[in-house]
Amino acid sequence: MMPGLERSMDNKANSGAFELLRAQGGFTLVEALVLTLVIVVLVVSVYIGVVFAEKQLLVNYRDRVATLLVAGELEMEYYRSSRRRPFELQQAREYVLDDIGKSETLKGRMTIELKYGEESSNEQVIKYQILEATFRWMDTTTKKERYIRMREDYFAI
Repeated sequence: MMPGLERSMDNKANSGAFELLRAQGGFTLVEALVLTLVIVVLVVSVYIGVVFAEKQLLVNYRDRVATLLVAGELEMEYYRSSRRRPFELQQAREYVLDDIGKSETLKGRMTIELKYGEESSNEQVIKYQILEATFRWMDTTTKKERYIRMREDYFAI
């Protein structure tokens, strides 16, 4: 065999091996790092979303409990009114809003006030009573006071 022919065949064999390596699909180091960065950003975003949702769920739960407590007390006052009994107003009466831990509870205070109002209709002045109930508590995460306020109007029959 001729020496030039051997080299030419070796070059073809080597170039075929490089072609085979180039043809194979794979990731470069930069592509792998970018993919890892994207996955990390997604995981962190999901984690932040879950933490925020958990905090908001707790706030919404406590708001709902406070609303139900206030509505229940106003319903009780309506019942008393329908039976011609006097209103039983409250001044900072304590209620349990939530269980925080094994022996700790979050408490709030409800106040029910009686106010008076007038409304004119068809050249008549109609007087009515207003029961305004306010439930206040201190939010454990933000350390800010929160409250729910509702009112019920009672027109004279």
